[in-house]
Amino acid sequence: MAIEIVQEQIGQGQPGSVRVLALAGRLDTETAVDVELALQDLLGAGEREFLIDLSGIGYVSSAGLRVLLSLAKQLDGGKGSLRLCGLNAAVTQVFDVAGFSKLFAIFPDRAAALPKQPQAKAESSLALKVAALLGANASTASSAKAEAIELARFVSILLGIKLAAAAKPAGVPAKAGPMQFKPVVAPAPAPVPPPAPGGIFAKLRGLFGGKR
Repeated sequence: MAIEIVQEQIGQGQPGSVRVLALAGRLDTETAVDVELALQDLLGAGEREFLIDLSGIGYVSSAGLRVLLSLAKQLDGGKGSLRLCGLNAAVTQVFDVAGFSKLFAIFPDRAAALPKQPQAKAESSLALKVAALLGANASTASSAKAEAIELARFVSILLGIKLAAAAKPAGVPAKAGPMQFKPVVAPAPAPVPPPAPGGIFAKLRGLFGGKR
């Protein structure tokens, strides 16, 4: 019985790019050869970061395990990485019995296995804090993520919080009004007039640890 191998490149041309292989069918003595050939071709092409999605695999034999172990050994020693995801209960049991669950980085699904972007996560968290202070709930902040992050960056400039610059999402119009700001040219943020007692910027400084 043939096995289906669907390849995808996540983050192509960027640091942390990952080659994803989604397998479907049975990973046994017959089909393990096809998977091994595909992996060797990718290694020969310079691929070093792999995520193998096994959510479509219903059975794994010792031959299939050997192929995965062989790839892991070739990437060992900092040469690359191998992640597995989407194992069903039957496949998980095979890995557990063989002791392979401790040899691989195994994740419940593809989203959990893909590398995270800490800076983007930090900006989103900051945006939600600002939105909450302004009386918006989490669902509102999610639906207006671009505006919330823009506001968070504006606050970060006022309070001297350093955040990495990111390109404005395509299709998001510029916002007019007091919340709009221009890129900072000087090394340090421009002086900000002291906030009025009890004003919104006084609350923001209190939230992020600034001086009142």
